[in-house]
Amino acid sequence: MRITRAALTALLLAAACSPPASSDLIACLPPGAPGSPREASIPVLVDRADVIVLVTVVRSEPTNTLGYYDSQGAPRLTLRTLQSAKGSAPAEFSVLDGPCPTLVATQGESLVVFLEPNLEGTGLRPIGLPTSALRASANRTLVQLMAEIIATRPLDADARGIFERNGWTVTAKRDFNEFDLPPLKSFGLAAREIRGAVPAVTEPFERYAVLSGEVGLDPRPYAGRRAEILTFWLERKPPDYAEGTPFGHALIADRRIVGAWITVFPEGGPFSVRERAAALAAPTARRSFPPVNRAPNGINIAKAYDLAATRAVYFKTGAGGNGEITDPARIRALVDALDATLPTTQATWDPNPPARISYLNFDSGAGFLSLLYDPQDGLVTVAADGFAVNPGPQFAALLP
Repeated sequence: MRITRAALTALLLAAACSPPASSDLIACLPPGAPGSPREASIPVLVDRADVIVLVTVVRSEPTNTLGYYDSQGAPRLTLRTLQSAKGSAPAEFSVLDGPCPTLVATQGESLVVFLEPNLEGTGLRPIGLPTSALRASANRTLVQLMAEIIATRPLDADARGIFERNGWTVTAKRDFNEFDLPPLKSFGLAAREIRGAVPAVTEPFERYAVLSGEVGLDPRPYAGRRAEILTFWLERKPPDYAEGTPFGHALIADRRIVGAWITVFPEGGPFSVRERAAALAAPTARRSFPPVNRAPNGINIAKAYDLAATRAVYFKTGAGGNGEITDPARIRALVDALDATLPTTQATWDPNPPARISYLNFDSGAGFLSLLYDPQDGLVTVAADGFAVNPGPQFAALLP
């Protein structure tokens, strides 16, 4: 599977300029492919995995299960435990590395694997993408790697306790995401989309801060810092993605749990951890898009979304062209054209937009702001925050 740069740009634009969806855009990418998730950090892997062991691969053999790479089947790996860092594994055990291979290990190789119980309740399996195994590198031996893992205190049990103390039944861990928290001045807005498309974050971050306060947590002091969201299955066991399935989300920064809230599949919530009855009774109707104007008193888009940090602007024009702007002078000119406080109107959304619409993504590396431009009325729309502005002819003249 190969994804070109242009195709990846188109994917990002399509994702950014569409209303929120309940499914992930990328289900299974081969390790190292363009656009595949980057390797996770050790602390989040320690939180996510139930079992972490240093192993040697005794043998690798095909199975009858269809694999992602090999039509003959995903490999079954027999592993010998050398050292445990979290949980426990048998002295020798087998795992199925598929349908999306994440260990990609060969006979005789030693590596650290991150595992969880099988859905059937017996045996173990890799935790999945983006990282299920770590290897020695030029800068870190396996001994050093294990020492770092063992020295990292896991927080998943503490997070689980927050939900259980409020009446929830925690059945399994679902996934994790790493991202940079927005600056505090941006907590009231949602459109500075987080790099990595964190499914648990669809509202302005201030909403999650308020909900977290109900269980004595507050993410505000950690604004702008690297953070982790660890997500749990509640009440129902995986893979039961039935409507109404609740999920618990714990926000971690500086190795502290600083936030927690509930969402309901497919688009319910967010709710306070204390609102169990309300969450379980939540309707499953899709939320409206765009939301009500979140900047009714006007907004300076450049300052509100910190566009000065933009590294590249990806675009798709109404005439069918697409590409990217990386020249700092051109980027600065576009940002300057939006650096004024402008009155706003309520945004509208056309699921079949006219061909004249242009799309722009201002990419800072940590996140991106998606804009739509209509040359007919001169409006720039920030759909995710429900407003549109008219920056005038200066902005229009700078567009590709």
